[in-house]
Amino acid sequence: MTILKSYPETLSKKALYNLTMSPKTQKMTTAKGSTLEVAAWCLYDDVDKEGEVRRVLSIQTPEGEIFATNSATFQDDFLRMVDLFDGVVSAIEVISGTSKGGREFIDCAYAGE
Repeated sequence: MTILKSYPETLSKKALYNLTMSPKTQKMTTAKGSTLEVAAWCLYDDVDKEGEVRRVLSIQTPEGEIFATNSATFQDDFLRMVDLFDGVVSAIEVISGTSKGGREFIDCAYAGE
């Protein structure tokens, strides 16, 4: 596993474990239609069971819930928000859409104040 970016930049080992390895992590799709406050996040590359490298974004809420996604669309839009807001994204809305090919996808929109 390789940590690419995180917030805060100095995550504890416990926080890194929770964001990258915890079996309590939920799929981001379970949060469709919800607004998530962002306490911490981590973008990392992980190797799946087949040996393929997968880029994953995990977000932790202030309540300690962890949501993760490997959606490139979601990750790209989240990282654009991070850049725009100088690294601090306080809340996001998890939204879904349908591609031209008819496939459902998830994305995120800024929901902070």
